Amino acid sequence: MKTMRILVSLICVAALLCGLLVGCGQDTQPTDTNGSNSTNGTNSTSGAAGVDLDAKIAAEPKKVSILVPGYDGSDPDSVYSRAIKRFEEKYGKEVEILQAVGEQLWNEKVAAQIAANDPVDVFYISVDQYLGMYLKNYLLPVDEYVDLDHPLNNKEVMDAYVKFDGQYYAAGVTSTPYVLFYNKDILENNGFDPDEPAKLYEQGEWTWDAFLEIAKECTDLENNVVGLQNMFDEVLQASNGCAAVEFKDGQYKLNIYTTNMRNTLEFCQEIFFEENVCGSGYVTGQNRFLKGNAAMHGAYAYEMAVFNQLKEKGTVKINYGVTAFPVGPDNTDGVNFGHSTGFAISNGSDAPYSAGALIGMIMDEFLIDNEKSNAYVSAEDQALFNELAKNIFVPSYTDGILEKGFGAFYLLWDVRNGGDINQTLAQYETVYQKMIDDANIMLSG
Repeated sequence: MKTMRILVSLICVAALLCGLLVGCGQDTQPTDTNGSNSTNGTNSTSGAAGVDLDAKIAAEPKKVSILVPGYDGSDPDSVYSRAIKRFEEKYGKEVEILQAVGEQLWNEKVAAQIAANDPVDVFYISVDQYLGMYLKNYLLPVDEYVDLDHPLNNKEVMDAYVKFDGQYYAAGVTSTPYVLFYNKDILENNGFDPDEPAKLYEQGEWTWDAFLEIAKECTDLENNVVGLQNMFDEVLQASNGCAAVEFKDGQYKLNIYTTNMRNTLEFCQEIFFEENVCGSGYVTGQNRFLKGNAAMHGAYAYEMAVFNQLKEKGTVKINYGVTAFPVGPDNTDGVNFGHSTGFAISNGSDAPYSAGALIGMIMDEFLIDNEKSNAYVSAEDQALFNELAKNIFVPSYTDGILEKGFGAFYLLWDVRNGGDINQTLAQYETVYQKMIDDANIMLSG
């Protein structure tokens, strides 16, 4: 199980550090799922009250710290290295690159630095930490320190996930939708239209049932072809609109016995264990799809640019298309699985204006890389990704308090491998409830 945890961690870090963040910017903002209104923020030169930011930055300490999982400063071409170089040259300051050590998680490093009264000035934050870090009082509101109108900011996602009490607690917040790639030749060879998934989606008929029908027909285990290779099991929760934990009235509550969670677990077991139409690979599963050994493949939208570049080089030879991931029976709002990341300033930072300036430069560099990557994505596909990014649902926003951010992964893993659903739920109920109780005690303390 430890090996599996390490593997998933590596996949997650690779996803977090990917330069392509689709669905970001003010032209492609997702819908505000909380119903709150966007607010105008500061600008990059004058701040909220028109103060001289250069003077504010000059008055702060000469050293600014940053922590990004997996980043150690060794790659001079990374967005972070480029931004740090710009920042140091402009302000004559030093940026200290911090790292988690051993088996310490990056968010645990952030917490440790705050506890030691030496908070990290700038740190990378993901959606599974947005709520928890705010509730633990780790985050400083960023409204005064960053340009909230920067085109990388996805204001609707910011409203939905990092806006509390009328203030924003992260910037550079983006939305990356999860999508379904499909092999056109495999579909056609099995009697389907080569773009059957995309056409069903356009007709509003792209459901779990429709997906399962295609996956079953295309699975050919004798020739090493499966219906689906999938990168993240959490998509099964999100595509049915459910999370294992809810947060309501200031408290966490276990949510694994709801109808939509039950239906999710049953579908997970059906496609992986009973019908055996899904491969068990993650990164290896993607490689198998690209080699023509899967009819469909679930992954984040940024993979399209990677796939297209490999296709251009001749490394990938399959003919593929892309559409949304199918929706489950309880997903009445048509939400899509996705991921969101951003940058935060630790509560207690003695250089918040410097931190805000560094975040702004990081956002600038991401825009440059995004433009390069998006050149490999067709306008039609980019429009699809932008549309999906408007209505993302991320279970780990609340499920992040479980299993150190792994959420319901191991519950899904046991069920997909044939574990009795009732017994498995009872087993995890005890474990999860303890984690929820601990989280609630921390809130009340």
